[in-house]
Amino acid sequence: MIWKLLLAALSASVGVLLVEIGLRLSGYQALFNLYSKPSIFWEYDPVLGWAHTPGSEGTYVGPRPWPIEFASPIRINSLGLRGPEIEPPPPMGLRVLLQGDSMVVAFEVPYDQTFGAVLEASLSDELGVPVQVINAGVRGYGSDQSYLYFRERGQALDPDLVIHLHSANDVRNNITVHRMRRPFAKPAFALMDGGLALRGVPVPHYPLCSAYRMDDDWQLRKISSANVELMCAIQMTLADRSALFTLLTLRLNTYERLIDFLYGLGSPDRGDLIERTDSPDEGGYEIRLTGALLRAFAGAVREQGAAFMLVGDVPEGVDRAGLEDLGAVLVPTLERPTDPSAPAVTFRRDAHFNELGHRLMAELLRPRAAQILRERMKTEPARDPMS
Repeated sequence: MIWKLLLAALSASVGVLLVEIGLRLSGYQALFNLYSKPSIFWEYDPVLGWAHTPGSEGTYVGPRPWPIEFASPIRINSLGLRGPEIEPPPPMGLRVLLQGDSMVVAFEVPYDQTFGAVLEASLSDELGVPVQVINAGVRGYGSDQSYLYFRERGQALDPDLVIHLHSANDVRNNITVHRMRRPFAKPAFALMDGGLALRGVPVPHYPLCSAYRMDDDWQLRKISSANVELMCAIQMTLADRSALFTLLTLRLNTYERLIDFLYGLGSPDRGDLIERTDSPDEGGYEIRLTGALLRAFAGAVREQGAAFMLVGDVPEGVDRAGLEDLGAVLVPTLERPTDPSAPAVTFRRDAHFNELGHRLMAELLRPRAAQILRERMKTEPARDPMS
């Protein structure tokens, strides 16, 4: 009986191998030869966890689920930021630093169509002086990494205005140390009685198919089981190497629930990742941590002498008044149209803005950003042209 099972398994393996070879000869490729990994253009960073590789360039192809909706040219400058090299500002010039996650770096569209680039042109025209908008967004960053980037590197760019786009998944990212399928981990801040304490620097390496979070007792907790890690490893191996997996995946792309189910087999229980509520009055630990991070971010920007605009829906439980007391200007993000006949502002199978969404986002930010910069033009001396 055992020999029959072994023979059947061997026959099936040979059959799969022959199909794989046939598909390769027919032009099929492994999935990640056709689509970009989310970590494209990343490199290990001992402080931030990951950052863009300076000087890298290529094409970002996506999204997942499939099929392809965009293939955008990407160029990372010598500072590890998307966009052109940053020139010294002219004497009357102004600088805006954009920070946030994938919604800011916007690999889904060409650089000149991102809301940062559109905002730069419109602010320069409206104010009558050169305005540089520097895109410091990085895919996967939460409020913690954005704050840490500003503290460690962004303030050296001497911005007049910092615009931080707060995404809904920042709350979860702020307690995440390593996320399944990501090549790099990140540090995490612990919310303690004395304030924020940074943990996990320099950032260690974790297995690709593992997940860890910082718990509310400030302890690192593994949240991926052996079964989940095994399924993740199988999925990643097939996506990297199998043309047959590509064929099957593309055939299944219309069955979104099935795709989500199969992907979920290689992911931790979502109950370990979403916010938990310790007290109806205080909100969960994740909410309190996020509020502390945003206050620290706003305070650091004010201490540097710049203005701070927080864009996005501030989570319930975060002290909005406390942020405004630190000088933060709170601006809701662009709302998605509810009318199905209205033009879409995001890609069909992707939550990121399309070209229209970026134009509307720039229009949303322009009036408030222009007002802030006008006030600074009245009170701040002209820049040193050698700075």
